[in-house]
Amino acid sequence: MSRVNNAFQLTTAEDTERVCPGHDVNLHCHLSPKTSAVVMTIRWFKGTECIYLYKNGQVTESVGYEGRVSLITPELERGNVSLRLRDFRRSDVGRYRCQVVHGEQKEEAAVGLEAASGAALGQVSEVAQPEPGLEPDSTSLQGPENSCATTLPIQPDRA
Repeated sequence: MSRVNNAFQLTTAEDTERVCPGHDVNLHCHLSPKTSAVVMTIRWFKGTECIYLYKNGQVTESVGYEGRVSLITPELERGNVSLRLRDFRRSDVGRYRCQVVHGEQKEEAAVGLEAASGAALGQVSEVAQPEPGLEPDSTSLQGPENSCATTLPIQPDRA
């Protein structure tokens, strides 16, 4: 049985990631099977704009994303080409596309990024907690519709 050398696919964990403004998020994307991406060209696009380019160990970031986007470089060896976006802003909402090129092979995968609200994530606001001894009703569990005050920040990977 023969197999094409360096053949890989891109996979994403979620179709859409949700994050609150000011928090960090990883747009998950991995090579399958696990293949080192260190020598590959990795591009991340928002819409049609290339916001991040990794090529030959050199990085280029688009205007407005400087210092806010990065790959988890120690993870490249294990095929992790996820984009870390720091300090999420509402203007970051949209569709992101990862493109990985190695030799003649080019693969792409997309993931959406949305602004999250406490209610959308099933979080319960501190102020919506029932007082001790009282039975909660359905209205006491509803937090502010567009609040992120109760959402926990995504912890950065420690590599």
